[in-house]
Amino acid sequence: MKINLEELDYQKDAINALLKAMPEIERENGVYSNPLIENAGDEKQFIDIKMETGTGKTYVYTRTMLELNKLGFFKFIIVVPSLAIKEGTKNFITSDYAKQHFSRFFPNKRIDLQLINAGDFSTKKGRRRNFPVSIMQFCHSTINEKNSIQCLLISDKGFLDKSNSALFKDDYDQTLNGYNCPIEAIKDAKPKFI
Repeated sequence: MKINLEELDYQKDAINALLKAMPEIERENGVYSNPLIENAGDEKQFIDIKMETGTGKTYVYTRTMLELNKLGFFKFIIVVPSLAIKEGTKNFITSDYAKQHFSRFFPNKRIDLQLINAGDFSTKKGRRRNFPVSIMQFCHSTINEKNSIQCLLISDKGFLDKSNSALFKDDYDQTLNGYNCPIEAIKDAKPKFI
């Protein structure tokens, strides 16, 4: 069975509204991080697009990443509420039909999707505690990789549970970009959250 994606007007309206509301870029940053935006971190500046189930949210945020890449943003984190949605998001972004559809509008661009799974942080007793490869690849990617958009996919449980999540622990036997806590290395990349 062949799947063909369509551009729907209400999806384009959501993307255009987001791009119109996007604050100005303050300045370029390093090669490993997104540029800073005006009033970064101010919750009043957060943009919220709400869509019903089955209306194409995954399409909208995938296309939004590609549109924002035109402005210089190349690192994104998608936080999803369940493992089923995480799997669906992964399948959509990596599917041939989505790649083919988006290549019509964004030739030579690709989304390099990295997943953070619960087991990525486990180590055997007596072994060194290292950062998961997915986080290392995300943090080490540079803006010089012109055709690549970096995307880290994670469930909200691993992201919001700060007291138990390995993302927030600082007991690693290595550093990443000078940090021994995964979330600090990720924050240094100034990713845009979806």
